[in-house]
Amino acid sequence: MKKIYFSISLLMTSLTIQAQQTIGFEGVQLASESYFNGSFGTGGFIEDVALFENYYDQDYFYWSGFSVSNITDITTAGYSNQYAAFTGIGGDNSTNYAVYASTGKVIFTENKGVHLSSIQVSNTTYAALSMRDGDAYAKQFGSSNDANSVPDGTNGEDFFKLWIVALDADNARIDSVEVFLADYRFADNNEDYILDSWLTVDLSAITAPVYGLDFKLESSDVSSWGMNTPAYFALDNLIFNKNVGLNNADLEAKVSIYPNPFQGQLTIKGESGKIELFDASGNLIIANDYVNYAILNVEELAQGSYILKISNEQGVLTKKLIK
Repeated sequence: MKKIYFSISLLMTSLTIQAQQTIGFEGVQLASESYFNGSFGTGGFIEDVALFENYYDQDYFYWSGFSVSNITDITTAGYSNQYAAFTGIGGDNSTNYAVYASTGKVIFTENKGVHLSSIQVSNTTYAALSMRDGDAYAKQFGSSNDANSVPDGTNGEDFFKLWIVALDADNARIDSVEVFLADYRFADNNEDYILDSWLTVDLSAITAPVYGLDFKLESSDVSSWGMNTPAYFALDNLIFNKNVGLNNADLEAKVSIYPNPFQGQLTIKGESGKIELFDASGNLIIANDYVNYAILNVEELAQGSYILKISNEQGVLTKKLIK
């Protein structure tokens, strides 16, 4: 594979985008080893500019959507321990984190949407121990049999998968990212795993403004009633940039990008921020920060189309380029 070299004048070694926000749930006040599950019937809770949906049934004491927890129990199996992350701690060694169950969305209240950076996800203890050991309803991952000891046709090649779905202003899907929370499909069984640490998921390739997030869980362990694996996962440290200022056209008027089509070099003038260049398949090729002026050496890139993304406190500019 050819190496790609680039040079940036007045390069910043680090740049803090003023509009960047991190939702880590530390603002929710909890007693030690406790949780908030929406029992007050508020329909959700707001962190920064995001509404985390929650539904609580006062008659049956059932909830879905999002709860906030600081439970550290990674050994107790079953539904009674549904609020614990299998990490035993929040992302980046924080105290609080969120737990998702069954169904629920994150709704961003910014009227221009936000631009996603990343999110941390992991398993809950409830789901992880169910997959590792099996229970009355769900199979033990890696086994050829279901919970009733009947062959289930999987040959033990099990998986538990999360889809993170970005939504537009009309609640329609923009794009999605696939994350495996457990995977037993490897030829070498030593590579099989159930995620027990915080995994940082890069969401920056979703360049359009995002107005909401939806989540879908999928498992190899299913029956006529649906998925047998507990439909839970844990999340923390959702990072995004507020689209607080200009729209794409306004920001483009402040930035010069030339030539287009390009050949050996690509010049960017005006504003300051983070540069990201993606190929037509969405693969990130270049990522760096700049101040006012940048020259990218792109001579060794293949002929084709590319997407340049520039983000700063003004907003996010995406532009299609051709070589």
